[in-house]
Amino acid sequence: MYVCHGPICAQKVRPVWQALHAAVHTMGVADQCELIVSGCQGRCEDGPNINVYPKLTKYAHVNPDTAQRIVREHIAAGAPVAELEFRAQE
Repeated sequence: MYVCHGPICAQKVRPVWQALHAAVHTMGVADQCELIVSGCQGRCEDGPNINVYPKLTKYAHVNPDTAQRIVREHIAAGAPVAELEFRAQE
C-alpha cells in the first residue's frame, strides 16, 4: 500500500497511517502487505490517498475507520471496497 505523504496529505495522514499499521498487524496480514510512504499522488483535493497493488486500486478521502475497512476487506479478504475507490471526475 502506497500512502500519500505529499505536502497536503501529510497534514492529515498520521492517524490514517497509524490505523493502517495497527490493522495490518491486528488482522495478521503484515506478511501480505507493505506500507510504503509515497510522494504526492497528484490528487491533493481527495486526500489522504492510498494506492493498493498489484492490481491498482486507488482510495481517496481515507480516514482511520476507512483505513481499517480497506485492510479488512481488500487486503485480508481480497475484495476492493468499491464505494471508497477514487473515481476521477469526468
